[in-house]
Amino acid sequence: MKLDAVKIKNFRGYRNEITIPISNLTALIGKNDAGKTTVLEALEIFFNNKQVTCEKDDLNINATSNQIEITCIFSDLPAQIIIDATQPTTLLDEHLLNINGKLEIKKVFVATIAKPKENIYIVCNHPTVENADDLLTLKRNELRARAISLNIDETLYNASINTSIRQAILANFPNLGLSHTELLVDKEDSKKVYESIKNYLPLFALFQSDRQSTDDDKEVVDPMKIAVQQALSELATELEHIRTQVKNKAIETANRTLAKLQEMSPELASQLVPEFKAEPKFDSQFKLSIKSDDNISINKRGSGVRRLILLNFFRAEAERRRNANNTNEVIFAFEEPETSQHPDHQEMLINAFLELSNTSNSQIILTTHTPALAGLLPLESLRFIENNNIEYGTDEIFEKIADTLGILADPISKSAKALLLVEGKGDVTFINHTAEQLKNAGYIAHTFIEKRIAIVPIGGCGNIKHWRTMQLANQFDIPYCVLLDSDKGTAEEAQNIAKQCELHNDGVKAYLTRKREPENYVHLDCLDLEAGSTFSFTDLDDAKILISQEKGTRRTNVLEDYWVRMNVEQIREVEKYNIDGIDKYEFTEMFNDFLELAD
Repeated sequence: MKLDAVKIKNFRGYRNEITIPISNLTALIGKNDAGKTTVLEALEIFFNNKQVTCEKDDLNINATSNQIEITCIFSDLPAQIIIDATQPTTLLDEHLLNINGKLEIKKVFVATIAKPKENIYIVCNHPTVENADDLLTLKRNELRARAISLNIDETLYNASINTSIRQAILANFPNLGLSHTELLVDKEDSKKVYESIKNYLPLFALFQSDRQSTDDDKEVVDPMKIAVQQALSELATELEHIRTQVKNKAIETANRTLAKLQEMSPELASQLVPEFKAEPKFDSQFKLSIKSDDNISINKRGSGVRRLILLNFFRAEAERRRNANNTNEVIFAFEEPETSQHPDHQEMLINAFLELSNTSNSQIILTTHTPALAGLLPLESLRFIENNNIEYGTDEIFEKIADTLGILADPISKSAKALLLVEGKGDVTFINHTAEQLKNAGYIAHTFIEKRIAIVPIGGCGNIKHWRTMQLANQFDIPYCVLLDSDKGTAEEAQNIAKQCELHNDGVKAYLTRKREPENYVHLDCLDLEAGSTFSFTDLDDAKILISQEKGTRRTNVLEDYWVRMNVEQIREVEKYNIDGIDKYEFTEMFNDFLELAD
């Protein structure tokens, strides 16, 4: 399931119901005390109610009722659910979807005690006609009686299966009077439905910026808890088999005991029934932690180290989820990821978030105050919170966000005739060196410097920094062009192709690299490999990572360290491609096209 939106009412600063749309990547932007953390903690209460619990004092001080409401809306729903023996049914057949065909679950906490308990409702387009509006609350004998009273042919349903009886009753009505309903799931099959749905809900992991002074520091323990939860969810079938086997064997022993008791005290034995009090909780049996090799607790290390562990948890998850599309849905909620981190690490963390959000099984929700971090986020991910109100999706809101965080376009020379927008600083080195080599060999007439085309790193198109740069370019009527990594072979490839098409439709010269990214063009002869080395990479490999591991250099410095060694013959070799038997040269053609902007 995917989380589409969250609604909050009467919770802390949010008195009136507010709806926050949630995408694969969602960034909550706003000043201190604007209500960003409240949204994250409302979601923690909805999914877990453990790390943050609902309390009486969470009720908005101006609320007109004592009910705190937190609602989540989901899409990508399971095709079938099992609520009655092994008989499958669907949320649609049970009329449990809202008017938009999505699953809407509302949790209501009545703030009359210190720790309010949740009441769970499914908000749906449900039958309201008499004798069809309460079927999920009826026991089997009551369903049978209802079917008999409606004179429904007994051959149309299986009297031993609730689902079958319900569907026969529903089919009996020409008009069910479907209407907006808040169905309380507190008994009989309505409760079973929710228990089944719970198995499909995403895991929710909240990483807060506040640090505790205990060995169970949330920043360190929570990623490991999530690792255990994920492992258990992926082994659900095996665990269910173990659970069933244990139950069966234990009940056999209990029944043998009662049989012997029957011989001694029949009256007492007849009053006893073997029953498990609760389902086993496997997650509480596995405790995973990380210690330094000198056995010093991680929480005694600097906050930057603790956050560094968390950063690499996300980087590892991004890689794992990219390569394993069958893993369960997880929503990672991260409060102020920039806390205690070096700027280089902040950028790596955002890149991990972007990569995770492009996998089919992850959603990211974060808050941030840092311009450098927010500047890399896609425009569609931004939600601006001000005075407990949510705004998004317009130039006016982007302006507010840019002004609030102090996001500025990179300085552009007053003499610039055009702009070439690229993703990162390494791309500037890549383009300038390539242009210089091609110009000196006569393949292009000028370099970008000579034509006064400013190369501006913006972290990619479609983010707030790109938007700010475009504002500046439009203000001074400066033409621009774009070069993006294709990210070929990754989940981002389709997204980048869509961006290129959008730019072309706006009349902008825009290119994607034919290989995955600039590092994939580095010639092996420039790496000073040892004799007999078999090191190589393909056009689709993450060459940046492979080269950095082989050479022991930082991956962010691969272009600065090795591309600058490329001579024109090597550049021509790696940029060459063939179409219909004709040799073409990628960057030579692309640069000549870009250079026309300054004419």
